[in-house]
Amino acid sequence: IRRAGIIKSLAIGDFTVNLGQGLTQWQSLAFKKSADVINIKREADVLRPYNAAGEINFHRGLGITLAKNNWQFTAFVSYRNIDANFVADTLLYQTGYVSSLQTSGYHRTKRETDDKGIQRKLAFGANARYRFKKLHLGINGIHYTFSLPIIKPAEPYNIYELNGNSFGNYSVDYSYTFRNVHFFGEAAFSSNMDKAFINGLIISVASRADMSLLYRNISVSYQSLYTSAFTENTFPVNEKGLYAGISLRPHDSWQVNAYADFYRFPWLRSRADAPSSGSGYLIQLQYKPNKQLEIYTRYQSNSKAVNSNPGLHTLSPVVIQPRRNWRTQLNYKVNAVIMIRTRAEIVWFDKKGGAEEQGFLSYIDVLYKPLLNPISGNFRLQYFETGGYNSRLYAYENDVLYHFSIPVFYDKGYRYYININYDINKKISLWGRWSQTIYRDKNLIGSGLDEIAGNTKTEIRVQVLYKF
Repeated sequence: IRRAGIIKSLAIGDFTVNLGQGLTQWQSLAFKKSADVINIKREADVLRPYNAAGEINFHRGLGITLAKNNWQFTAFVSYRNIDANFVADTLLYQTGYVSSLQTSGYHRTKRETDDKGIQRKLAFGANARYRFKKLHLGINGIHYTFSLPIIKPAEPYNIYELNGNSFGNYSVDYSYTFRNVHFFGEAAFSSNMDKAFINGLIISVASRADMSLLYRNISVSYQSLYTSAFTENTFPVNEKGLYAGISLRPHDSWQVNAYADFYRFPWLRSRADAPSSGSGYLIQLQYKPNKQLEIYTRYQSNSKAVNSNPGLHTLSPVVIQPRRNWRTQLNYKVNAVIMIRTRAEIVWFDKKGGAEEQGFLSYIDVLYKPLLNPISGNFRLQYFETGGYNSRLYAYENDVLYHFSIPVFYDKGYRYYININYDINKKISLWGRWSQTIYRDKNLIGSGLDEIAGNTKTEIRVQVLYKF
C-alpha cells in the first residue's frame, strides 16, 4: 500500500529494505563501477515490494513508512527460515552450527534439501529521515538473531568474518547540495564497534562537464548482511579506496566518460594470502547522432593481486595480475518495431609467471516490440573463444519479466536464445525463453552433479503473470 494519508508505504509479506549508501542494508538492484561514471550514489525508497525470482535477498514480515512534513520514519520486522550449510558438530555446539548461508535457492539433491530452511533468522530495524531544503539526514539500524550460530571455516582470511548468533549494523547517512556541488555519505558501525565510512561528491563543473569523487574506508572486521555499497569487494569489508570519474559532452552527439579507482585491502581475502592493493581505469567514447543510432567503444583495465601459487598448502605470495578489455557496441533502431544490437569484445589477461590468455566475444541481437500488438520478443546469436577461465567474458542477457542474467563465457562455443512475450488479455501474460550453448571442443560440460554428457547445454524458462 502506498500513499494512504500519513502512511507512505505499508508492506505485508515479502519486501526489500534500502538504507543509506549500502553499508547497513541494501537489497534492491545497485550498480558499482561502470561507464556511467557519475552514478555513484545509492538512491531508493526504504521499503520496496519484492518481485524477483531469488529466494534469499529479501525480508518476510511487516514494514511501514510514515511521512509528514519534513520527517519520515520506517520500522520493519522479519522472520524467515533460510537455507544454510549445517554442520552437526555437537562437540563445538550442542545444537550444531552453520558454516555459511546458502544463496542459490536450489533444492535439487539430498544435501541441498537437508539445508533447506535449516537456519531461522529474526531481523528488525528502523530508519528516521529529516529533510530541510537541500539537507538530508538519516539514522539507520538493523539487528539480526539466528537460531544456529554461524562459524566460518578456520581459514586465515576468515578471522574477521561474521560469527555468532546475533549482530547489528547502525549508521548515519547524510547529503547536502550547495550550488553545483552535491555531497553525500554514510558513517556506520557494527555491534562490535567496527567502523565503515563512505563519502562522495558529484560536481557539475560546467554545462558540458560533470565530475564524481568517492572515498571509502571500511574496517577489516566490519561485517554486514544483505548490503551493497560502492566498493571493489562484493560486500563492504576490508577496503580503503578513492574513485574519481569525469563525464564530458564536447558536442551534442559525442560523450566521453572516464574513471580511475585506487584501492587497498588491509587484510587477507579469498585467493589473496596477504594484504594487497589494486587499481582500475576506464575510458569510453560514445557517438549518438540521433535517436536511431548509438555507437560506443570502451577500454577498461583492472589490476588486482591474487595468490601466485594457489596450490600451496601454506600462505602463498600475491602478485598483481592485469586484465584489460576493449569493447565496441552498435545499437540501431530500424523502425518503431525492430532494433538491432551488436557487440564485439576482446580481453587480455596477464597471469604474471604463467601463460597469458586472450578472449573474444561477439553477438548480434534482434529485438521486436510492436505497438498495440500482444506479441513481442528478442533473439541473440553469439560466438565466444577464450584461452581459459581467466580470460572469461560476460554479457547481459534479456529474459522473462523480473529476471535477468549475466552469464560467464569461456573456452570455445556458440550461444543463442529467444524470448517471447504474449499478452493473452489484460489479466494474463505469458513469457517463454529457450537458450542453448554449444561448445566446440568439449564432450563433458560442468562437473559433479551438474555434469552434462555432450557438448550442448539447454535451458528453458516459462513464466505466467495473472493480474487480479
